[in-house]
Amino acid sequence: MGNYSEKTAQFLNDVGLTLGELFAALSKESSSLLNLSQEQQAEFDRYYDKLIKQDYSVHTKGALLEKLSRILFDNLLFEVRSNCTTSTNEIDILVAWSEHARSTAINQGFPCFGDYFLCECKNYSGKVSVTYIGKFASLLESVRSSLGIMISWEGITGRNWNDGVGLVKKLALSDRCKIIVIDKDDLARIHRKEVNIFKLVNDKFIALQSDVDFGQYIQKHEAEGVIKVE
Repeated sequence: MGNYSEKTAQFLNDVGLTLGELFAALSKESSSLLNLSQEQQAEFDRYYDKLIKQDYSVHTKGALLEKLSRILFDNLLFEVRSNCTTSTNEIDILVAWSEHARSTAINQGFPCFGDYFLCECKNYSGKVSVTYIGKFASLLESVRSSLGIMISWEGITGRNWNDGVGLVKKLALSDRCKIIVIDKDDLARIHRKEVNIFKLVNDKFIALQSDVDFGQYIQKHEAEGVIKVE
C-alpha cells in the first residue's frame, strides 16, 4: 500500500485534494479500502463468536475484547500499544497514527481521532457505571488525550442526560474530552461487515458533537451593546 498511496497522494495533490480527504469520503460509504482484511475479519469473527457463545471464563472476557480492539486498529494507519504504563495508570490500548498515515496526510481526514487516543475494554456483566466513566475521563486528561474509546459489551448506564450517558455528553459539552462507546451491537455490525471502525467512530463522534453543540444556535441579539447593566 505504501508506494500506491504515495502515488495516489501525488495525483490528488495535483487535482487539489489530499489523501486524507479521499479516505474520509470513502469512510462515509464504508469503503472496502478501510475494512478489515480477510485474515483480520476471520480472526475478529473467531473472537466475536466466543463472546456470543460465552465460550470464556470471567477472566478472559476482557482479554477477548482487547484482542478485538487490537484487530480493529492494527493496520498501516495506526500504531497500537497494549498495556502501556504511565507513572500513575495502566492503559489497555494506546493508539497513534502511524508515520505512514502522517506523511500521506491520511490522518487529516479523520480529525475525530486526534493525534492519539486511548481504548479501554470493560468486561462487566452489566453496563459500565458513571463512576468508571469519570475515572476514564480523568485518565484521558492525565495523558492529554482528547478522545477515548470504551469497548463495553453491554454499553454504559443511563439515558439522555442521566448517569453514564449524561456524563459523556457533559464532558463533550465542556470540551474536556470525547468518549465514544462501542457495545455489542456495534461489534455485531462489524461482524456482519456493515461498517468499519473508521465510519463507526466518526459517526458516533459527529452524533455526540451535534447532540451537545448548540453554539450554532446562539446568535448575537440586536440589543447587545445597547443595553447597559449598571
